[in-house]
Amino acid sequence: MPGERTLLFVSYSGLLGGAERLLVDVVSGLDRPTLVACPPGALAEHARAAGLQLVELRERPLELRGGARTGAAAGLALAGHAREARRLVRELDPAALVAWGMRSGIACAAALRGLRRRPQLVLHHNDLLPGPLVGAAVRAAARAADAVVAVSAASARELPPGAETIHPGVDLERFRPAPLPDGRPTALVLGALVEWKRPDLALEAAALAARELPGLRVVLAGPPPGAAGERVLAALRERAARPDLRDVVEIPGPVDARAALADAHCLLHCAEREPFGMALVEALACGRPVAAPAAHGPAEIVTPECGRLYTPGDPVAAARALVELLGDPDLRERLGACGRERAERLFDREATRARYRDLLARLSPPGERG
Repeated sequence: MPGERTLLFVSYSGLLGGAERLLVDVVSGLDRPTLVACPPGALAEHARAAGLQLVELRERPLELRGGARTGAAAGLALAGHAREARRLVRELDPAALVAWGMRSGIACAAALRGLRRRPQLVLHHNDLLPGPLVGAAVRAAARAADAVVAVSAASARELPPGAETIHPGVDLERFRPAPLPDGRPTALVLGALVEWKRPDLALEAAALAARELPGLRVVLAGPPPGAAGERVLAALRERAARPDLRDVVEIPGPVDARAALADAHCLLHCAEREPFGMALVEALACGRPVAAPAAHGPAEIVTPECGRLYTPGDPVAAARALVELLGDPDLRERLGACGRERAERLFDREATRARYRDLLARLSPPGERG
């Protein structure tokens, strides 16, 4: 509509994790003029490929906590991010400013202070709060926002009352059930190779499960982001080379999630503090049962009808879940069919987009003009 004010989405991160993929999914489903502001990198490339309009921001360090030096650097980075957001608001006069994630939430709340003409502020919260100082800053940003969206009830519970939970959805046409593969019983671990995802626990569970599952194959698929990821990858390769895991574990690096799920019999997830878990929803949509920790986001996704929840951080319990899912083909097939039905009912990408369109229409009606 001519004269319609823009919706401005701001991301501090230029990486392409689950939160950033969700950003592109949501913006691609809007029917209003929209700009995405983010640093150069994989997110910007993915957004351009989806046909989105971009504004480039400066790339800044991702750390929000650590020692005194890290804390000071994080504060300066957030202040710089806030200045960029304030400049964009003044130049573009958007109808709504959607701060994507904790860092942008803190920065955008600061950016709008004192402005005579300010957009509606939406804080989209993708995470679990990492600590008291950052938590206090995020809660303050949430109180300053006109609307707060959390990806799970677990994330919403950490924020002031009033946060709306909108579960991310999956493209149900792209992620469809495929016949279970022949050959070795295969568990897929899907996600970035970072410490908090606990790929080390996946290997310990695999070593235990292999005692009861002859021919077990466990695939750890995902990128090792940055220097920290490379250190994690080296440790995983060293562990996988030991006798009890030799010929059990494969670490192929980044993969196409849909193809990897088609080649697996179940998904194993090990992160103890997972705010949501997009890989779990993709697995359910593909008709693959899931073994995951009974905490936070995964506990909202997985039920006994479509997988097994185990005690977080317990490799014995994770191995037991793997043995149950991989040792009984009839159970696997039944749980997979129920998982697909659950994905269709609760985790459809189109439903996620519709809820976001409704939220933004309530805050800044589409007919509003500058």
